Amino acid sequence: MYRELEVNGAAPLSFHTDDFILKVSVPRVTEKLIEDSDRLIEKLIENPDRLIEKLIEKATGNGDKLTENRIAILRLIAGNPYISQSELAKTIGISVTAISNNINVMRDKYLRRVGPDRGGFWEIME
Repeated sequence: MYRELEVNGAAPLSFHTDDFILKVSVPRVTEKLIEDSDRLIEKLIENPDRLIEKLIEKATGNGDKLTENRIAILRLIAGNPYISQSELAKTIGISVTAISNNINVMRDKYLRRVGPDRGGFWEIME
């Protein structure tokens, strides 16, 4: 629950005790946060080619090499941040394990997972 609140930018849970009663306050996720995530998705879909070019330049500057499979993964994620690893594997034509290995190499450099494995989405880090 903490992770979900953090991902959505909501305030953390608060705990209060009255005598022998524990009260937990769960903050509400506001419309602004939902709009922010919608804007992020629009930004990714808006110009995916330019975004991928920036990432290739960033990788070159860092001394990393983005292979064809990694570039294909980034392109597919730019088009659909909610895509699953099995969908990536089917589309690219490599195994789910190979997708997972490529994502692990790019994680925290070029990709970030927002939310849980099921129901979350990928964010491309510029």
